Amino acid sequence: MNINNERLIKVSDSIKNFGLDNVLILEEKLDPQFDYIQKLKEKVGKNYATIYSLLVSLISYKLTMKGEDWWKCFSEYLSAKDIPKNFEESINNVINFINDCKGSIIGRAAKIKRIEKVVKGSRDILLEILERPEVVLEKPNKILEEIAKSLNSKEWKKTITFSIKMSYYAIKNRGELRPLNIVIPMPIDVRISCISYTSGIIESNSYKEILKKPKIAIEAWDKVSQLSNIPQIHLDSLLWIIGRNSMELSLDEAKENAKRILMKYFDKDKVDYLLYNLFYRECK
Repeated sequence: MNINNERLIKVSDSIKNFGLDNVLILEEKLDPQFDYIQKLKEKVGKNYATIYSLLVSLISYKLTMKGEDWWKCFSEYLSAKDIPKNFEESINNVINFINDCKGSIIGRAAKIKRIEKVVKGSRDILLEILERPEVVLEKPNKILEEIAKSLNSKEWKKTITFSIKMSYYAIKNRGELRPLNIVIPMPIDVRISCISYTSGIIESNSYKEILKKPKIAIEAWDKVSQLSNIPQIHLDSLLWIIGRNSMELSLDEAKENAKRILMKYFDKDKVDYLLYNLFYRECK
């Protein structure tokens, strides 16, 4: 695998042309994950919504439902619970969610063990976040380091970097269109792997190869982030929403579906230029 610099420059230009302000609007208007976390925050408050979002992000893998449905299950289940009396009760609620939501049926015991390891190994930083959630925005890399150490993993692993993004969604208020200028690795899931392939920025045999060895995609999207002036945490939102159907539909169908969604809010020329570059070839 290698990075196609010619394609990377064109993709970066189309994303820069779309603009950071539009990406921030897109997060609010089109990302159901943001909406579900906001609804949970309305029920349990920012502090517990942030802890819930961070921890559940860490076990958001090998799901038996789409990501949108998973976060809906998360929001509805934990919203129905009383506001936790303390940290321990919030952890029990997360474990009960894992046990009860059908999306986590694969590797359920391992997912619970993962939560227990994080709570044990990163207790101090989690309590600090519970006390003042904005800590996530002030020292995200320290949090990544602490969590990775607790899990005996790497800071760039998908669910670990994803936990910062979902925590940010809990901290952010509706209508607060302020960019988050932190540098964290792009969480490379199936959708981002696919769009890494369809955009042509990565030369590989298939998106599956990128998913198995994601560091090259992390490097490529980091370069795109720098060239487009879109922080990775916001760039991920754009790609995740646009890549929603890229594996299930043909190239033209996926592009038209994304266009139909984006045209509700954004300029046609900007959308066309963006989608032309992100849907450059079929996902395979």
